[in-house]
Amino acid sequence: MFTIKNLRAFGSQVRRMSSNVENPVVELPGLGRLRGSTTQSAWTNRRIYQFLGVKYAEAPIGELRFKAPVPVQPWKGERDATTFGRPCPMYHVLKTLKSPPKDGHIEDCINLCVYSNDLSASKPVLVYIHGGGFIEGDASQFPPNYLLEKDVVLVVPQYRLGPLGFLSTQTEAIPGNAGPLDIIQALKWIQENIQYFGGDPKKVTVIGHSAGAGILSAITYSPLAEENLFRSVILQSGGSSASWSWDHDPAKNAREIAELGGFSPKADLEELNQFLLRLDTQSLVMLFMKYLMTGTPNGIRTIGGHRMTIGGPSNFLPDTPYEILSRGGGRKNLPMMAGVLKHDGGFLMTGVYDVLSQTIGFDNKNFNSFDLLDFYNRILGTHEVTGTMVAYQSRSVFTKKALNSGNFYALLDGLYDICNALFIKGPTLRVAQENAKFNPQQTWLYSFDYRGQHTRFGYGTDTSKYPFKGGVSHSNEILYLFPWPENAAKLNEKDTKIAQKMVDLWTSFAIDGVPSCSASPNWPAMTEIVGPYLHIDQTDSIGEDFRDEFTILSREGYHTKKFSQEIEAEVHHTHGKEFQ
Repeated sequence: MFTIKNLRAFGSQVRRMSSNVENPVVELPGLGRLRGSTTQSAWTNRRIYQFLGVKYAEAPIGELRFKAPVPVQPWKGERDATTFGRPCPMYHVLKTLKSPPKDGHIEDCINLCVYSNDLSASKPVLVYIHGGGFIEGDASQFPPNYLLEKDVVLVVPQYRLGPLGFLSTQTEAIPGNAGPLDIIQALKWIQENIQYFGGDPKKVTVIGHSAGAGILSAITYSPLAEENLFRSVILQSGGSSASWSWDHDPAKNAREIAELGGFSPKADLEELNQFLLRLDTQSLVMLFMKYLMTGTPNGIRTIGGHRMTIGGPSNFLPDTPYEILSRGGGRKNLPMMAGVLKHDGGFLMTGVYDVLSQTIGFDNKNFNSFDLLDFYNRILGTHEVTGTMVAYQSRSVFTKKALNSGNFYALLDGLYDICNALFIKGPTLRVAQENAKFNPQQTWLYSFDYRGQHTRFGYGTDTSKYPFKGGVSHSNEILYLFPWPENAAKLNEKDTKIAQKMVDLWTSFAIDGVPSCSASPNWPAMTEIVGPYLHIDQTDSIGEDFRDEFTILSREGYHTKKFSQEIEAEVHHTHGKEFQ
Protein backbone atom coordinates (compact mmCIF):
# COMPACT_ATOMS: atom_id res chain seq x y z
CA MET A 1 0.00 0.00 0.00
CA PHE A 2 1.40 3.37 -1.03
CA THR A 3 0.92 5.78 1.90
CA ILE A 4 1.94 9.44 2.10
CA LYS A 5 4.93 8.35 4.20
CA ASN A 6 5.94 5.82 1.51
CA LEU A 7 5.56 8.47 -1.17
CA ARG A 8 7.77 10.92 0.69
CA ALA A 9 10.42 8.25 1.24
CA PHE A 10 10.24 7.27 -2.44
CA GLY A 11 10.56 10.90 -3.49
CA SER A 12 13.58 11.38 -1.27
CA GLN A 13 15.19 8.27 -2.73
CA VAL A 14 14.54 9.46 -6.27
CA ARG A 15 16.12 12.81 -5.46
CA ARG A 16 19.21 11.06 -4.12
CA MET A 17 19.41 8.48 -6.91
CA SER A 18 19.09 11.18 -9.55
CA SER A 19 22.45 12.47 -8.32
CA ASN A 20 24.51 10.14 -10.51
CA VAL A 21 25.86 13.09 -12.44
CA GLU A 22 28.87 15.35 -12.15
CA ASN A 23 26.92 17.87 -10.09
CA PRO A 24 24.74 15.84 -7.71
CA VAL A 25 21.87 17.55 -5.90
CA VAL A 26 20.67 16.50 -2.47
CA GLU A 27 17.57 17.89 -0.81
CA LEU A 28 17.56 18.17 2.97
CA PRO A 29 13.97 18.25 4.26
CA GLY A 30 13.29 21.40 6.24
CA LEU A 31 16.52 23.07 5.09
CA GLY A 32 17.02 23.22 1.32
CA ARG A 33 18.94 21.80 -1.63
CA LEU A 34 22.70 21.36 -2.01
CA ARG A 35 24.56 21.01 -5.29
CA GLY A 36 27.83 19.10 -5.01
CA SER A 37 30.49 17.71 -7.29
CA THR A 38 32.46 14.49 -7.77
CA THR A 39 35.97 13.18 -7.28
CA GLN A 40 37.38 9.66 -7.34
CA SER A 41 39.10 7.25 -5.01
CA ALA A 42 42.88 6.89 -5.08
CA TRP A 43 43.37 3.24 -6.00
CA THR A 44 40.31 2.04 -7.94
CA ASN A 45 38.98 5.37 -9.30
CA ARG A 46 35.67 4.83 -7.58
CA ARG A 47 33.29 7.77 -7.99
CA ILE A 48 32.86 9.88 -4.86
CA TYR A 49 30.11 12.47 -4.40
CA GLN A 50 31.34 15.43 -2.40
CA PHE A 51 29.46 18.28 -0.76
CA LEU A 52 31.89 20.92 0.46
CA GLY A 53 31.50 23.86 2.82
CA VAL A 54 28.03 22.83 4.01
CA LYS A 55 26.87 25.20 6.75
CA TYR A 56 25.58 23.42 9.84
CA ALA A 57 25.33 26.54 12.01
CA GLU A 58 24.68 30.21 11.49
CA ALA A 59 27.56 32.67 11.26
CA PRO A 60 28.94 33.27 14.80
CA ILE A 61 29.15 37.03 14.42
CA GLY A 62 28.08 39.99 16.53
CA GLU A 63 26.62 38.85 19.84
CA LEU A 64 27.00 35.21 18.69
CA ARG A 65 30.81 35.49 18.79
CA PHE A 66 32.09 33.09 21.50
CA LYS A 67 28.57 31.67 22.01
CA ALA A 68 27.20 28.16 21.45
CA PRO A 69 26.36 27.57 17.76
CA VAL A 70 22.90 28.36 16.43
CA PRO A 71 21.64 25.60 14.08
CA VAL A 72 21.62 26.57 10.42
CA GLN A 73 18.32 28.02 9.24
CA PRO A 74 16.46 26.95 6.06
CA TRP A 75 17.43 28.59 2.79
CA LYS A 76 15.69 29.18 -0.50
CA GLY A 77 16.79 27.67 -3.75
CA GLU A 78 19.95 25.65 -4.26
CA ARG A 79 23.18 26.24 -2.35
CA ASP A 80 26.50 25.67 -4.04
CA ALA A 81 28.52 23.00 -2.22
CA THR A 82 31.33 22.58 -4.74
CA THR A 83 34.04 24.58 -2.96
CA PHE A 84 35.50 24.34 0.52
CA GLY A 85 33.99 26.56 3.14
CA ARG A 86 35.76 29.45 4.79
CA PRO A 87 38.41 28.23 7.29
CA CYS A 88 38.53 29.56 10.82
CA PRO A 89 40.48 32.84 10.72
CA MET A 90 43.58 31.80 12.60
CA TYR A 91 47.08 33.24 12.22
CA HIS A 92 48.19 31.38 9.09
CA VAL A 93 44.86 32.14 7.39
CA LEU A 94 45.00 35.85 8.16
CA LYS A 95 48.65 36.02 7.18
CA THR A 96 47.87 34.82 3.65
CA LEU A 97 44.50 36.55 3.26
CA LYS A 98 44.74 38.92 0.29
CA SER A 99 41.42 40.67 0.89
CA PRO A 100 38.53 40.28 3.33
CA PRO A 101 35.47 38.32 2.14
CA LYS A 102 32.83 40.35 0.35
CA ASP A 103 30.23 39.69 3.01
CA GLY A 104 32.68 40.78 5.71
CA HIS A 105 31.91 37.71 7.77
CA ILE A 106 35.39 36.27 8.05
CA GLU A 107 34.35 34.34 11.17
CA ASP A 108 31.61 32.47 9.27
CA CYS A 109 33.57 29.19 9.33
CA ILE A 110 31.18 26.64 10.91
CA ASN A 111 30.79 24.27 7.99
CA LEU A 112 31.50 20.66 7.06
CA CYS A 113 32.23 18.39 4.11
CA VAL A 114 30.34 15.19 3.28
CA TYR A 115 31.69 12.44 1.03
CA SER A 116 29.73 9.41 -0.19
CA ASN A 117 29.96 6.90 -3.02
CA ASP A 118 26.25 5.97 -2.98
CA LEU A 119 23.66 8.59 -2.08
CA SER A 120 20.80 6.09 -1.99
CA ALA A 121 22.46 3.63 0.43
CA SER A 122 22.60 3.46 4.23
CA LYS A 123 26.27 3.02 5.09
CA PRO A 124 28.34 3.45 8.26
CA VAL A 125 29.56 7.00 8.84
CA LEU A 126 33.02 8.22 9.82
CA VAL A 127 33.24 11.71 11.34
CA TYR A 128 36.79 13.12 11.50
CA ILE A 129 37.64 15.81 14.07
CA HIS A 130 40.97 17.36 13.14
CA GLY A 131 43.77 18.32 15.48
CA GLY A 132 46.12 21.29 15.36
CA GLY A 133 46.64 22.34 18.96
CA PHE A 134 43.15 23.92 19.03
CA ILE A 135 44.52 26.72 16.81
CA GLU A 136 45.00 25.22 13.33
CA GLY A 137 43.35 22.96 10.76
CA ASP A 138 40.51 23.01 8.25
CA ALA A 139 38.41 20.51 6.31
CA SER A 140 40.36 20.86 3.05
CA GLN A 141 43.29 18.98 4.64
CA PHE A 142 41.32 15.73 4.91
CA PRO A 143 40.17 14.59 1.47
CA PRO A 144 38.24 11.30 1.06
CA ASN A 145 40.23 9.51 -1.63
CA TYR A 146 41.65 6.73 0.59
CA LEU A 147 38.82 6.09 3.05
CA LEU A 148 36.13 6.16 0.36
CA GLU A 149 37.67 3.11 -1.25
CA LYS A 150 35.41 1.42 1.30
CA ASP A 151 31.65 1.48 1.77
CA VAL A 152 31.47 4.33 4.26
CA VAL A 153 30.37 7.96 4.35
CA LEU A 154 32.93 10.51 5.56
CA VAL A 155 32.08 13.80 7.28
CA VAL A 156 34.75 16.39 8.16
CA PRO A 157 33.43 19.27 10.28
CA GLN A 158 35.25 22.51 10.89
CA TYR A 159 34.93 24.13 14.29
CA ARG A 160 35.95 27.46 15.76
CA LEU A 161 39.60 27.58 16.82
CA GLY A 162 41.85 29.60 19.09
CA PRO A 163 40.20 32.43 21.01
CA LEU A 164 37.16 32.34 18.71
CA GLY A 165 36.48 28.77 19.75
CA PHE A 166 37.75 28.62 23.32
CA LEU A 167 38.17 32.06 24.94
CA SER A 168 36.18 32.32 28.17
CA THR A 169 35.53 34.83 30.92
CA GLN A 170 33.22 32.27 32.56
CA THR A 171 30.24 34.55 31.90
CA GLU A 172 27.13 34.27 29.71
CA ALA A 173 28.70 36.75 27.28
CA ILE A 174 31.85 34.67 26.73
CA PRO A 175 31.11 31.24 28.22
CA GLY A 176 33.89 29.20 26.59
CA ASN A 177 33.94 25.82 24.80
CA ALA A 178 32.42 27.18 21.57
CA GLY A 179 34.61 24.84 19.50
CA PRO A 180 33.53 21.62 21.29
CA LEU A 181 29.91 22.80 21.15
CA ASP A 182 30.33 23.28 17.38
CA ILE A 183 31.32 19.62 17.13
CA ILE A 184 28.30 18.51 19.16
CA GLN A 185 26.10 20.57 16.83
CA ALA A 186 27.77 18.93 13.82
CA LEU A 187 26.96 15.51 15.28
CA LYS A 188 23.32 16.58 15.72
CA TRP A 189 23.22 17.81 12.12
CA ILE A 190 24.60 14.44 11.01
CA GLN A 191 21.88 12.59 12.91
CA GLU A 192 19.23 14.66 11.17
CA ASN A 193 20.65 14.73 7.64
CA ILE A 194 23.22 12.04 6.90
CA GLN A 195 20.60 9.63 5.55
CA TYR A 196 20.19 11.93 2.56
CA PHE A 197 23.85 11.39 1.67
CA GLY A 198 23.70 7.60 1.93
CA GLY A 199 24.72 7.33 5.59
CA ASP A 200 23.20 5.43 8.50
CA PRO A 201 22.73 7.74 11.53
CA LYS A 202 22.73 4.71 13.84
CA LYS A 203 26.23 3.71 12.74
CA VAL A 204 28.34 6.80 13.38
CA THR A 205 31.99 6.42 14.41
CA VAL A 206 33.79 9.61 15.44
CA ILE A 207 37.57 9.89 14.93
CA GLY A 208 39.55 12.51 16.82
CA HIS A 209 43.21 13.30 16.30
CA SER A 210 45.43 15.10 18.83
CA ALA A 211 43.46 18.17 19.97
CA GLY A 212 40.47 16.62 18.20
CA ALA A 213 40.97 13.49 20.30
CA GLY A 214 41.08 15.61 23.44
CA ILE A 215 37.77 17.23 22.49
CA LEU A 216 36.17 13.93 21.50
CA SER A 217 37.32 12.28 24.71
CA ALA A 218 35.78 15.17 26.71
CA ILE A 219 32.54 14.93 24.71
CA THR A 220 32.06 11.36 25.94
CA TYR A 221 31.67 12.87 29.44
CA SER A 222 29.54 15.87 28.47
CA PRO A 223 25.88 15.98 29.54
CA LEU A 224 25.19 17.92 26.33
CA ALA A 225 26.14 14.96 24.09
CA GLU A 226 23.33 12.41 23.86
CA GLU A 227 24.47 8.81 23.49
CA ASN A 228 22.68 8.43 20.16
CA LEU A 229 25.05 10.93 18.50
CA PHE A 230 27.66 8.20 17.88
CA ARG A 231 28.14 4.53 18.62
CA SER A 232 31.96 4.23 18.66
CA VAL A 233 35.14 6.34 18.74
CA ILE A 234 38.74 6.28 17.51
CA LEU A 235 41.20 8.40 19.50
CA GLN A 236 44.47 9.11 17.73
CA SER A 237 47.20 10.59 19.94
CA GLY A 238 45.20 12.29 22.63
CA GLY A 239 42.80 12.15 25.53
CA SER A 240 40.98 14.52 27.85
CA SER A 241 43.41 13.97 30.75
CA ALA A 242 46.27 15.66 28.85
CA SER A 243 47.76 18.77 30.45
CA TRP A 244 47.32 20.67 27.18
CA SER A 245 43.55 20.05 27.01
CA TRP A 246 42.44 22.52 29.67
CA ASP A 247 42.56 26.22 30.39
CA HIS A 248 43.34 26.36 34.11
CA ASP A 249 42.43 30.04 34.65
CA PRO A 250 40.32 31.18 31.69
CA ALA A 251 39.13 34.56 33.02
CA LYS A 252 42.67 35.64 33.93
CA ASN A 253 44.02 34.51 30.56
CA ALA A 254 41.27 36.32 28.65
CA ARG A 255 42.05 39.51 30.55
CA GLU A 256 45.79 39.20 29.83
CA ILE A 257 45.10 38.83 26.10
CA ALA A 258 42.93 41.97 26.20
CA GLU A 259 45.57 43.92 28.11
CA LEU A 260 48.06 43.26 25.31
CA GLY A 261 45.64 45.27 23.17
CA GLY A 262 45.55 48.23 25.53
CA PHE A 263 42.64 47.16 27.73
CA SER A 264 42.82 48.65 31.21
CA PRO A 265 43.72 46.14 33.95
CA LYS A 266 41.43 48.12 36.31
CA ALA A 267 38.31 47.70 34.14
CA ASP A 268 35.51 45.39 35.31
CA LEU A 269 34.36 42.11 33.82
CA GLU A 270 31.50 43.59 31.80
CA GLU A 271 33.91 46.03 30.15
CA LEU A 272 36.26 43.14 29.40
CA ASN A 273 33.45 41.23 27.67
CA GLN A 274 32.50 44.23 25.55
CA PHE A 275 36.11 44.87 24.59
CA LEU A 276 36.58 41.28 23.39
CA LEU A 277 33.23 41.18 21.59
CA ARG A 278 33.97 44.38 19.66
CA LEU A 279 37.61 43.68 18.87
CA ASP A 280 38.11 43.08 15.15
CA THR A 281 39.02 39.54 14.15
CA GLN A 282 42.57 40.20 13.03
CA SER A 283 43.45 42.12 16.20
CA LEU A 284 41.98 39.40 18.43
CA VAL A 285 43.91 36.64 16.69
CA MET A 286 47.19 38.55 16.59
CA LEU A 287 46.95 39.53 20.26
CA PHE A 288 46.30 35.90 21.13
CA MET A 289 49.30 34.72 19.11
CA LYS A 290 51.55 37.27 20.82
CA TYR A 291 50.25 36.11 24.19
CA LEU A 292 50.82 32.46 23.21
CA MET A 293 54.37 32.99 21.97
CA THR A 294 55.54 35.06 24.93
CA GLY A 295 53.76 33.00 27.58
CA THR A 296 54.68 29.44 26.58
CA PRO A 297 58.22 29.53 28.12
CA ASN A 298 56.55 30.10 31.50
CA GLY A 299 54.67 26.82 31.14
CA ILE A 300 51.48 25.90 29.34
CA ARG A 301 49.45 25.88 32.58
CA THR A 302 50.04 29.64 32.84
CA ILE A 303 48.39 30.45 29.49
CA GLY A 304 45.07 29.76 27.81
CA GLY A 305 42.40 31.26 25.62
CA HIS A 306 42.59 28.27 23.28
CA ARG A 307 41.67 25.27 25.42
CA MET A 308 38.58 23.70 26.94
CA THR A 309 37.22 24.97 30.24
CA ILE A 310 35.60 23.21 33.18
CA GLY A 311 32.35 24.52 34.65
CA GLY A 312 30.89 27.89 33.78
CA PRO A 313 27.79 28.76 31.78
CA SER A 314 28.69 26.77 28.66
CA ASN A 315 27.49 23.62 30.52
CA PHE A 316 29.88 21.53 28.44
CA LEU A 317 31.46 19.81 31.45
CA PRO A 318 30.38 20.47 35.03
CA ASP A 319 33.60 18.93 36.35
CA THR A 320 36.79 17.26 35.13
CA PRO A 321 36.37 13.96 33.24
CA TYR A 322 38.19 12.22 36.11
CA GLU A 323 35.68 13.49 38.68
CA ILE A 324 32.73 12.67 36.42
CA LEU A 325 34.06 9.14 35.93
CA SER A 326 34.68 8.67 39.65
CA ARG A 327 31.00 9.49 40.28
CA GLY A 328 29.86 6.94 37.73
CA GLY A 329 29.32 9.33 34.81
CA GLY A 330 30.53 9.15 31.21
CA ARG A 331 29.80 6.68 28.44
CA LYS A 332 30.01 3.05 29.58
CA ASN A 333 29.10 1.07 26.48
CA LEU A 334 31.47 2.60 23.94
CA PRO A 335 33.57 0.57 21.50
CA MET A 336 36.93 2.35 21.24
CA MET A 337 40.19 2.28 19.32
CA ALA A 338 42.99 4.38 20.79
CA GLY A 339 46.65 4.68 19.97
CA VAL A 340 49.83 6.67 19.51
CA LEU A 341 52.86 6.92 17.25
CA LYS A 342 56.28 5.60 18.17
CA HIS A 343 57.81 9.08 18.60
CA ASP A 344 54.52 10.90 19.09
CA GLY A 345 55.34 13.83 21.38
CA GLY A 346 58.68 14.63 19.82
CA PHE A 347 57.29 17.51 17.76
CA LEU A 348 57.16 19.47 21.02
CA MET A 349 60.92 19.05 21.40
CA THR A 350 61.37 21.75 18.77
CA GLY A 351 59.67 24.30 21.03
CA VAL A 352 61.62 23.19 24.08
CA TYR A 353 64.85 23.36 22.09
CA ASP A 354 64.00 26.88 20.90
CA VAL A 355 63.28 28.06 24.46
CA LEU A 356 66.56 26.63 25.73
CA SER A 357 68.55 28.13 22.86
CA GLN A 358 67.07 31.59 23.56
CA THR A 359 67.49 31.46 27.34
CA ILE A 360 69.79 29.06 29.18
CA GLY A 361 71.57 27.38 26.30
CA PHE A 362 72.79 23.80 26.13
CA ASP A 363 76.25 24.01 27.69
CA ASN A 364 75.23 24.75 31.28
CA LYS A 365 76.16 21.32 32.65
CA ASN A 366 75.14 22.10 36.21
CA PHE A 367 71.69 23.17 35.04
CA ASN A 368 71.38 20.12 32.79
CA SER A 369 72.18 17.73 35.66
CA PHE A 370 70.12 19.37 38.40
CA ASP A 371 67.42 21.65 36.98
CA LEU A 372 66.66 20.67 33.38
CA LEU A 373 63.88 18.22 34.22
CA ASP A 374 62.07 20.71 36.47
CA PHE A 375 62.34 23.34 33.72
CA TYR A 376 61.11 20.81 31.16
CA ASN A 377 58.09 19.74 33.22
CA ARG A 378 57.12 23.37 33.82
CA ILE A 379 56.99 24.04 30.09
CA LEU A 380 54.92 20.89 29.53
CA GLY A 381 52.47 21.83 32.28
CA THR A 382 53.28 18.81 34.46
CA HIS A 383 55.52 20.44 37.06
CA GLU A 384 55.17 19.40 40.71
CA VAL A 385 57.31 20.50 43.63
CA THR A 386 57.93 17.32 45.63
CA GLY A 387 60.55 16.05 43.21
CA THR A 388 58.97 12.61 43.16
CA MET A 389 57.92 12.64 39.52
CA VAL A 390 61.26 14.05 38.39
CA ALA A 391 63.05 11.29 40.31
CA TYR A 392 60.90 8.63 38.64
CA GLN A 393 61.44 10.23 35.25
CA SER A 394 65.22 10.43 35.58
CA ARG A 395 65.40 6.84 36.82
CA SER A 396 63.30 5.63 33.90
CA VAL A 397 65.07 7.37 31.03
CA PHE A 398 68.54 8.58 32.13
CA THR A 399 71.58 6.54 33.03
CA LYS A 400 73.60 7.78 35.99
CA LYS A 401 76.47 8.32 33.60
CA ALA A 402 74.42 10.57 31.31
CA LEU A 403 72.91 12.55 34.18
CA ASN A 404 76.27 13.16 35.83
CA SER A 405 77.82 14.26 32.55
CA GLY A 406 75.48 17.23 32.27
CA ASN A 407 75.69 16.80 28.51
CA PHE A 408 72.46 17.84 26.83
CA TYR A 409 72.87 15.32 24.03
CA ALA A 410 73.36 12.48 26.49
CA LEU A 411 69.96 13.41 27.93
CA LEU A 412 68.18 13.96 24.62
CA ASP A 413 66.69 10.46 24.23
CA GLY A 414 65.26 10.64 27.72
CA LEU A 415 63.83 14.11 27.18
CA TYR A 416 62.20 12.87 23.99
CA ASP A 417 60.65 9.92 25.87
CA ILE A 418 59.32 12.14 28.64
CA CYS A 419 57.73 14.44 26.08
CA ASN A 420 56.14 11.43 24.36
CA ALA A 421 54.81 10.03 27.63
CA LEU A 422 53.54 13.23 29.27
CA PHE A 423 51.95 14.85 26.26
CA ILE A 424 50.56 11.98 24.22
CA LYS A 425 51.18 8.40 25.31
CA GLY A 426 50.16 8.70 28.95
CA PRO A 427 46.84 10.51 28.30
CA THR A 428 45.99 8.10 25.46
CA LEU A 429 46.69 5.06 27.63
CA ARG A 430 44.64 6.61 30.42
CA VAL A 431 41.52 7.04 28.30
CA ALA A 432 41.90 3.51 26.91
CA GLN A 433 42.21 2.12 30.44
CA GLU A 434 39.11 3.99 31.57
CA ASN A 435 37.17 2.53 28.67
CA ALA A 436 38.59 -0.99 29.09
CA LYS A 437 37.45 -0.94 32.73
CA PHE A 438 33.89 -1.26 31.44
CA ASN A 439 34.49 -2.63 27.93
CA PRO A 440 37.55 -4.93 27.94
CA GLN A 441 36.29 -6.77 24.87
CA GLN A 442 35.53 -3.55 22.97
CA THR A 443 38.72 -1.55 23.52
CA TRP A 444 41.66 -1.81 21.11
CA LEU A 445 45.03 -0.15 21.69
CA TYR A 446 47.82 0.41 19.13
CA SER A 447 51.22 1.97 18.45
CA PHE A 448 51.89 3.13 14.90
CA ASP A 449 55.58 2.35 14.24
CA TYR A 450 55.94 2.66 10.46
CA ARG A 451 58.46 5.16 9.09
CA GLY A 452 57.65 5.93 5.47
CA GLN A 453 58.91 8.22 2.73
CA HIS A 454 57.15 11.34 4.02
CA THR A 455 56.80 12.97 7.41
CA ARG A 456 54.72 15.72 8.95
CA PHE A 457 57.49 16.55 11.42
CA GLY A 458 57.90 20.32 11.45
CA TYR A 459 54.69 20.76 9.39
CA GLY A 460 56.63 22.11 6.44
CA THR A 461 59.03 24.35 8.39
CA ASP A 462 62.81 23.99 8.27
CA THR A 463 63.88 21.53 10.97
CA SER A 464 67.55 21.29 9.95
CA LYS A 465 68.72 23.33 12.96
CA TYR A 466 67.54 20.70 15.41
CA PRO A 467 69.89 17.89 16.49
CA PHE A 468 67.07 15.35 16.24
CA LYS A 469 64.71 14.00 13.63
CA GLY A 470 61.01 13.47 13.99
CA GLY A 471 61.14 9.71 13.54
CA VAL A 472 57.61 8.31 13.42
CA SER A 473 56.36 11.77 14.22
CA HIS A 474 53.09 13.09 15.55
CA SER A 475 50.33 12.91 12.88
CA ASN A 476 52.41 10.84 10.43
CA GLU A 477 49.66 8.19 10.40
CA ILE A 478 47.33 10.76 8.83
CA LEU A 479 49.45 10.54 5.67
CA TYR A 480 47.96 7.06 5.20
CA LEU A 481 44.35 8.03 5.86
CA PHE A 482 44.19 11.24 3.81
CA PRO A 483 46.14 12.25 0.64
CA TRP A 484 47.38 15.58 1.98
CA PRO A 485 49.55 17.65 1.74
CA GLU A 486 49.96 17.59 -2.01
CA ASN A 487 53.67 16.71 -1.92
CA ALA A 488 52.85 13.59 0.13
CA ALA A 489 49.71 12.53 -1.73
CA LYS A 490 51.51 10.19 -4.14
CA LEU A 491 52.64 7.22 -2.08
CA ASN A 492 55.31 4.74 -3.06
CA GLU A 493 54.54 1.01 -3.09
CA LYS A 494 55.43 0.36 0.57
CA ASP A 495 53.57 3.42 1.79
CA THR A 496 50.52 2.46 -0.28
CA LYS A 497 50.36 -0.93 1.43
CA ILE A 498 50.43 0.79 4.82
CA ALA A 499 47.68 3.17 3.71
CA GLN A 500 45.53 0.26 2.54
CA LYS A 501 46.10 -1.49 5.87
CA MET A 502 45.15 1.64 7.81
CA VAL A 503 42.01 2.12 5.73
CA ASP A 504 41.04 -1.52 6.29
CA LEU A 505 41.51 -1.29 10.07
CA TRP A 506 39.76 2.06 10.53
CA THR A 507 36.78 1.33 8.28
CA SER A 508 36.28 -2.26 9.46
CA PHE A 509 35.91 -0.91 12.99
CA ALA A 510 33.24 1.52 11.74
CA ILE A 511 31.47 -1.16 9.70
CA ASP A 512 31.68 -4.26 11.90
CA GLY A 513 32.66 -2.89 15.32
CA VAL A 514 35.96 -4.82 15.28
CA PRO A 515 39.20 -3.63 13.60
CA SER A 516 40.46 -6.25 11.17
CA CYS A 517 42.71 -6.55 8.15
CA SER A 518 43.99 -9.46 6.09
CA ALA A 519 47.52 -8.03 6.28
CA SER A 520 47.50 -7.96 10.10
CA PRO A 521 47.36 -10.64 12.78
CA ASN A 522 44.23 -10.85 14.87
CA TRP A 523 44.24 -7.67 16.90
CA PRO A 524 43.40 -8.68 20.48
CA ALA A 525 41.21 -6.46 22.60
CA MET A 526 42.70 -4.66 25.60
CA THR A 527 41.75 -7.19 28.27
CA GLU A 528 44.50 -6.18 30.74
CA ILE A 529 45.41 -2.85 32.31
CA VAL A 530 48.42 -2.27 30.01
CA GLY A 531 47.55 -4.29 26.94
CA PRO A 532 47.78 -6.20 24.76
CA TYR A 533 48.17 -3.81 21.84
CA LEU A 534 49.00 -3.84 18.13
CA HIS A 535 52.27 -2.57 16.63
CA ILE A 536 51.26 -1.25 13.18
CA ASP A 537 54.23 -1.57 10.82
CA GLN A 538 55.24 -3.33 7.61
CA THR A 539 55.01 -6.52 9.63
CA ASP A 540 52.61 -6.11 12.51
CA SER A 541 53.15 -7.63 15.94
CA ILE A 542 51.46 -7.79 19.32
CA GLY A 543 52.87 -5.98 22.36
CA GLU A 544 51.94 -7.08 25.85
CA ASP A 545 52.85 -4.04 28.00
CA PHE A 546 52.12 -0.59 26.61
CA ARG A 547 54.39 0.98 29.21
CA ASP A 548 57.30 -0.17 27.05
CA GLU A 549 56.36 2.69 24.72
CA PHE A 550 57.26 5.23 27.41
CA THR A 551 61.02 4.54 27.13
CA ILE A 552 61.35 3.63 23.47
CA LEU A 553 64.11 6.11 22.55
CA SER A 554 66.07 5.56 25.75
CA ARG A 555 66.18 1.83 25.06
CA GLU A 556 67.10 2.31 21.41
CA GLY A 557 69.65 5.01 22.26
CA TYR A 558 69.26 6.82 18.94
CA HIS A 559 70.70 10.18 19.96
CA THR A 560 73.17 8.65 22.41
CA LYS A 561 74.68 6.69 19.54
CA LYS A 562 74.63 9.70 17.23
CA PHE A 563 76.53 11.92 19.67
CA SER A 564 78.51 9.16 21.37
CA GLN A 565 81.97 10.61 20.66
CA GLU A 566 80.99 14.08 21.90
CA ILE A 567 79.35 12.59 25.01
CA GLU A 568 82.32 10.36 25.86
CA ALA A 569 84.70 13.28 25.43
CA GLU A 570 82.58 15.39 27.77
CA VAL A 571 82.32 12.63 30.36
CA HIS A 572 86.08 12.08 30.26
CA HIS A 573 86.75 15.81 30.59
CA THR A 574 84.33 16.26 33.51
CA HIS A 575 84.93 13.09 35.49
CA GLY A 576 88.31 11.79 34.36
CA LYS A 577 88.40 8.01 34.25
CA GLU A 578 85.57 7.58 36.73
CA PHE A 579 83.18 6.24 34.11
CA GLN A 580 85.64 4.54 31.78
